[in-house]
Amino acid sequence: RKAMAWAMDYKIVVEKLFPGSIQSRGPVPQTLPGADPRVFQYYRDLDKAILELKQSKYYAELDKYPVTVHWCAEVPDEEKVALLFMSNMADIGINVKVVKVPWMSMIEEMATMETSPNIVTIFDSAHYPEAGSLLESRYMSESAATWEQNEWLLDTELDTMINDSVKTIDRGERFAKYVEIQRYITDLCPTLFLFDQVEKHAYQATYVDWPAARGEVIPVMGYNFAGRFIKVYPDKQAELLK
Repeated sequence: RKAMAWAMDYKIVVEKLFPGSIQSRGPVPQTLPGADPRVFQYYRDLDKAILELKQSKYYAELDKYPVTVHWCAEVPDEEKVALLFMSNMADIGINVKVVKVPWMSMIEEMATMETSPNIVTIFDSAHYPEAGSLLESRYMSESAATWEQNEWLLDTELDTMINDSVKTIDRGERFAKYVEIQRYITDLCPTLFLFDQVEKHAYQATYVDWPAARGEVIPVMGYNFAGRFIKVYPDKQAELLK
């Protein structure tokens, strides 16, 4: 896993495939309260990748163990990431098979360990604006049979850490525990943390007041489109139509 993390070209991801986005720093987006701004961040280094790969018992026969990556058919941009991954892994001798799979089929196959592919490409977001939300939904054992966790960590120590953190009332103490968990997960390296997605949307600034466009962002999926926060001025629109 760490060999793959070192071999991935994150620079191409954020500069060419998803321009405007930033490379992820661990399992929590940097805009989310409780994110660790100093958690270790991988970068492309093939020498380090080979050193990690040589520690694997499969190193001498990598050709016998191709890695299958499933990307979501309804999200065409994911194919670009999967193909880049395939190219990057070829640089260290890992054969990758890229497969286009409908979303509902992905959900079905990730329901059991036996049918889960080696890797799936997903976008995920917090259910409430704190790091604990994402840590819980992505890495708790309870989520292992869902689309949110193809890693199948089943790590009881991590479960205990996450449960303890989200039950901690004091904000400072809770965030400190989030930091510890993020570093624990990053050290395990169960996931390639590629980029924090930047959403781009067109809107009519002349007569629509959209808080998200002013930088007042709610870091929970979909909340930036809550109609109660968006103001529309018909009189200003009418002026445009004269």
